[in-house]
Amino acid sequence: MRNASATIIAGSLITLMWVGSANAQARPDARNLTCEQAKQLVNSRGGVVLTTGPRTYERFVSDIRYCLHNEVLRREWAPTKDSNACQIGYRCSPRTRQNQ
Repeated sequence: MRNASATIIAGSLITLMWVGSANAQARPDARNLTCEQAKQLVNSRGGVVLTTGPRTYERFVSDIRYCLHNEVLRREWAPTKDSNACQIGYRCSPRTRQNQ
């Protein structure tokens, strides 16, 4: 029984350390970039997840190549250092009858 408890505790600690290290790699915050810097970041990476608010984030893409085959592009705006609504890229959105 002690071995099982020790294994569970060790596994939990390893999981917490892994999650903690993943959180340490913070995503870029669009609010700390100028509109032009944010656009360049999306274009250079093709697809990037950016923080857009205190508890929000969004994935932005530069073109349809970064979406799934059943998705379409939608223009996406985000707050940046110099703009409340900068169109920094696109969002992949599920294809529907209305947006084909």
